[in-house]
Amino acid sequence: MLEEPNSIPLIEALKDQGIYGTGTCRANRLKGADHKLKSEKQLKELGRGACSVVSNNANITVTRWLDSSVIHMVSSCAGQSPEDVANRWVKKEKRMMMVQKPFSVALYNQHMGGVDLVDQCLAMYPHRRRNKRWYIRVFFHFLDVTIVNAWRLYQMFGLEKMRLLLFKASVARALINSGTLQQCKRGRPSGTPQPMKRRAVSKVAREVRFATEYHWPQLIEVKNANRCHDVACTRKTKYICMQCCVPLCPGCFTNFHTA
Repeated sequence: MLEEPNSIPLIEALKDQGIYGTGTCRANRLKGADHKLKSEKQLKELGRGACSVVSNNANITVTRWLDSSVIHMVSSCAGQSPEDVANRWVKKEKRMMMVQKPFSVALYNQHMGGVDLVDQCLAMYPHRRRNKRWYIRVFFHFLDVTIVNAWRLYQMFGLEKMRLLLFKASVARALINSGTLQQCKRGRPSGTPQPMKRRAVSKVAREVRFATEYHWPQLIEVKNANRCHDVACTRKTKYICMQCCVPLCPGCFTNFHTA
């Protein structure tokens, strides 16, 4: 399902990629199809629920439907038939009436709940930093959409309940703690580049520590061994966890990543 801004070229481009879409469209984005449809005056003469449909050579359907106002639907997979009915309140007559509803509108309303939920979650904690560069705003918008989708998947897998704000904070901590840092030395640079070393952190984020992948021991070249981060262990080791970046004895991996 597509929200504004939607257009016929967008629906055609998605169809060429094998993606079928249905969405509302503004009257000034119909690419001349509005001249082939019945006018708003003609629809009002027919009454509420009247509609007019036109298709182009690419089988893209444009539907103009009269509800409380005129609505334009553009679709590559739905048109007028099969029609559905909807209950509408008539304010002047103070009664309910049955209104004919095109299939494209019914399909749009049926699958629109997910998009509405995403928009609601995005509006709860939006990115507040203003920027005149449009691509920066687009980047942070898609970043927020990605986090909201990840939060929904996190809930669908039956994991512990977590508010969206706490989930965003945990993702930020995990990204910060999983960064890399290159050691810088004074003097002339050597001919061979220095290898990248992962930054060791004293406290591992829960999202990184209890992840189910990439927890492998790695022997590092250090002069002095470091204390193992497992609570039940008091030894020192030269091994670290490649995912958590903390010193761990090879035998303490299971207890540290499951306790």
